[in-house]
Amino acid sequence: MIETSRCYIKLTTTDDIFDIKSLYTDIEVWKYLGGQRSPKQINRGINSRIYPDKGCTYWTVRNKETNEFLGNISLTPHHDSTYTEISYEFLSYNWGNGYASETVGEIIKLAFNTLGLRKLVAETQSANSASCNMLRKFGFFEKQKIIRFGTEQIIWAINNHTRTYIQKG
Repeated sequence: MIETSRCYIKLTTTDDIFDIKSLYTDIEVWKYLGGQRSPKQINRGINSRIYPDKGCTYWTVRNKETNEFLGNISLTPHHDSTYTEISYEFLSYNWGNGYASETVGEIIKLAFNTLGLRKLVAETQSANSASCNMLRKFGFFEKQKIIRFGTEQIIWAINNHTRTYIQKG
C-alpha cells in the first residue's frame, strides 16, 4: 500500500467491486472516457480490475480519514504503442480537490523509481482541461492528437530522464 498525506493507494481487490461499479456508473466520469458503458461492459471493466491481465496493475484510491472510495489508477500497456499508459478515474464529486494530483504523482514515481520504466504515456480527451493541466504539471508533453471514441484525444508522454515535477527517490 502507498500512503499520501490524505489517501491510501492499494491494489484493487474483490472488496472494491461495489466502489468500482459506482465509478463505472458516474455519468460525468464517462463523458471524458467514451460515454456510458453497458452493463456487460461494466462487468468486463470490473473483472479486468479485480483479475488483471499480465502487465496490468490497478489501484484503488481511498480517503485515509474516512476510507471513502475516491477513484482508480492503473498502469497498463497502451493500445497504440509499446509503452505503459497511466490512467486514472476519480468520482466526479471529488474533482477539484487535488486527490488525482496527489495520488497519480505517487504512481508516476513508483513507475520510474521502483518499476524502472523509462517512459509513460497518458491519453485524455482534449476537452478534459483539468486532466490536461495535471499532466502538464507532471512534465508530460503532448505527443500526438487522434480521434478515438468519436472525439479528439491527446496522447501525452513523459520520459524518466526529462520529468520536471516528480522528484527522484
